[in-house]
Amino acid sequence: MDKLPSNREPLYPAAFQALPLGAIKPRGWLLNQLRVQAGGLSGHLDEFWPSVGSDSGWLGGDGESWERGPYYLDGLLPLAHLLEDDGLLGKVEPWIEWTLNSQDERGFFGTRDPDWWPRMIMLKVLMMHYEVSEDERVLRLMTDYFRYQLRVLPLRPLYLWAWARAMDNVLAAHWLYNITGDGFLLDLAQLLIDSTLDWPDLQANYSLRHVLPLKEWHNGMMTHGPNNAMGVKAGGVFYVQTGKPWHQMASRLGIENLTRHHGQPNGIFSCDEHLNGTAPVSGSELCAVGEFMFSLEELMRILGDPFFGDQLERVTFNAFPATFTPDMWAHQYDQQVNQVLATVAERNWTDNTDESNIFGLEPHFGCCTANMHQAWPKFTKSLFMATPDGGLAAVAYAPCQVKTTVADGVPITVTETTDYPFKGEIHFAFDLDSPGEFDLSLRIPAWADEATLTVCGQTSALRCAGSFHQLRRTWRSGDSVTLKLPMDVRLSEGHKGLLSVYRGPLLFGSRIDEEWQQIAGELPHADWEIYPKSPWNYGLIPDEEAVLAGLTVTEAAPSEIPFATDQPPVTLTAKAKRLPGWTLKDNSAADIDVGPHPADEATEQLTLIPFGSTQLRIAAFPIAQNEEDKA
Repeated sequence: MDKLPSNREPLYPAAFQALPLGAIKPRGWLLNQLRVQAGGLSGHLDEFWPSVGSDSGWLGGDGESWERGPYYLDGLLPLAHLLEDDGLLGKVEPWIEWTLNSQDERGFFGTRDPDWWPRMIMLKVLMMHYEVSEDERVLRLMTDYFRYQLRVLPLRPLYLWAWARAMDNVLAAHWLYNITGDGFLLDLAQLLIDSTLDWPDLQANYSLRHVLPLKEWHNGMMTHGPNNAMGVKAGGVFYVQTGKPWHQMASRLGIENLTRHHGQPNGIFSCDEHLNGTAPVSGSELCAVGEFMFSLEELMRILGDPFFGDQLERVTFNAFPATFTPDMWAHQYDQQVNQVLATVAERNWTDNTDESNIFGLEPHFGCCTANMHQAWPKFTKSLFMATPDGGLAAVAYAPCQVKTTVADGVPITVTETTDYPFKGEIHFAFDLDSPGEFDLSLRIPAWADEATLTVCGQTSALRCAGSFHQLRRTWRSGDSVTLKLPMDVRLSEGHKGLLSVYRGPLLFGSRIDEEWQQIAGELPHADWEIYPKSPWNYGLIPDEEAVLAGLTVTEAAPSEIPFATDQPPVTLTAKAKRLPGWTLKDNSAADIDVGPHPADEATEQLTLIPFGSTQLRIAAFPIAQNEEDKA
């Protein structure tokens, strides 16, 4: 299988076709990142965390039998295949075999828990298993289960989590329909669309709904962070079946509304269990980050809007790595953009406990411990997609190699060599069995106003930021393309005008010296508090000509731990001043506006590193009044 089937009629066409798991393999820093993941919690969690251990209900045991086993496999399986790691593949196999042998005569499968929701996750796992194995048992199980679901849903409707998340069920029904063509699957998909929470209306018409108290929206289902992260893809998923222009538009409108009311500079929205505004000390849950990434990948496939690629890179390269220790042996439940303490303490969360922002094995609640594994592997799987006319689209950028077919079935290997997002040059090398004419579509980020493109030695300027640039030619082995994206430093305004510093898709935060205190657990999967050992309360000094006063940029090669705090691939320094009046409140950096704020302190050089390399940081800055401004 070199690509997944395109949409069968009467489904509406998707912009792109997904490539099967394994068609895209990580290279360079991305390969190192997946190795870090495998060497951390993802590769070892089953050895000491009972929820995904040998007693799991999804292995036939008496242990946890709801979502945690499927969540874990949803990341472990693609990670194992991308790394071709025999040890991890050996861990995956018993879960797959038990699941495939669990179906009863009615068509129901899985554990004794009757909830529809965990089966929606395991269906995604089985779909990826089929992509790498073409195991016909997957098609039989899904067909029989979906017949069962169509019969039983009117009697046992969707409820709670399944009611909020049924678009994942629709995705699986459409996936199977495109392979088998069984018409009843469209009846099931329509029943699910009609039965689930109407995310397109709720999110895209957000201003009409905001009059209700947040946590009263149907037991919090409508304001729950991961639900919203999953829900943003509902419009695109539904559009494939309904063809409604409203569904086609709603996902982007919903993301724009979430960003307007709850957006954070790191690419995610606040959700310290529930949506919580734009303040940079509101928390964002790790589950929401991973699910938002998956939603953006699916929206890119279905709708083809480069907006979703921009959002995907922003959250992938910033919010996701920042919520882990660099070695991925500990994670947070909630992260903050302005995070100057990671401690057991009361904060202004909507509904989370005091330990939600420590780094550990299971801070606050174990859903993130189970669900965090899917993000890097699925991002890797989605870097390239096929176009309906036999071409290829690079929808996000990272070092990788893709093997598929183009034109009229010509086998091709494209090797992408880059240190992006840390540097701006991206090189593509082509190896084809025979010449082939096809389009190569390159996503040009909205911030890349002056990109350049070199094709087989011929360089031209691009003026198409925020769109796809299409290259159609007859490609031959040995051809090459180099895309250079401008990596200028730029400022963006957010909550109360606070300034955030970007370079390419990367957000930067101040480097704060840290003191780590182990508070529970055992190494290497212990729980940690982190305290600042250096001042954090700085204001930036903008400069009209240089963006920031005294700005310097230093690049280095990514290390084997790409988001290492002590070896960042990019470092910025700029002039700043301490603001002594900016202190802690409720165990977080106090609320502050952009200013400018009077500052009698001496000017210092402040070091900024990629947000994903930080554990403590300020990344939404006030302005410190410069002495020259006073005059």
